[in-house]
Amino acid sequence: MGRLGNGECPGPVSAPSPRAWWTSALLSGSLEAPSPRSSRVTALTWSLAAEPGAAAIAREICTGVLGQWEMADRAADVELVVSELVTNALRHGRRGHDAVGAAEDPICVSMLRRGPELVCAVRDRSDRMPQRRDPDFQFESGRGLHLVASFCSGWGVLPVLPSGKHVWARFG
Repeated sequence: MGRLGNGECPGPVSAPSPRAWWTSALLSGSLEAPSPRSSRVTALTWSLAAEPGAAAIAREICTGVLGQWEMADRAADVELVVSELVTNALRHGRRGHDAVGAAEDPICVSMLRRGPELVCAVRDRSDRMPQRRDPDFQFESGRGLHLVASFCSGWGVLPVLPSGKHVWARFG
């Protein structure tokens, strides 16, 4: 089960289609998910230490992968969204909601491509679900999920057993 983000609601979001091609790949860990209707899935997953430089590393890797996949025209949007998702995982995705990362709590980033469609997902070990909120423009934080919703065609959450979640964003 998951939740789909859209640009309209500030609170919890509704469930995505269980037939989304990337959901089984993310949940099973098998990124060679079969596709009944289209070309094969191309995928890459990597782990990042829960450290302050993780978002910059994720952006750099995403840019390189998009170039290899001949999707460099999406780099600016994908970099921004992945950076926000990694930053949220660092701030809010630690077990016990601790903002300080631990070696046993790496952040995993996945990029999955099928034809022109791209999905980027960030997995953390916390069961805490992301919540969009109305941003307070007096504060530096609080706008991340609004940015994510603005720069991708859909986003959502896939809980992972026994703990954790993938927060994903779809492009195309």
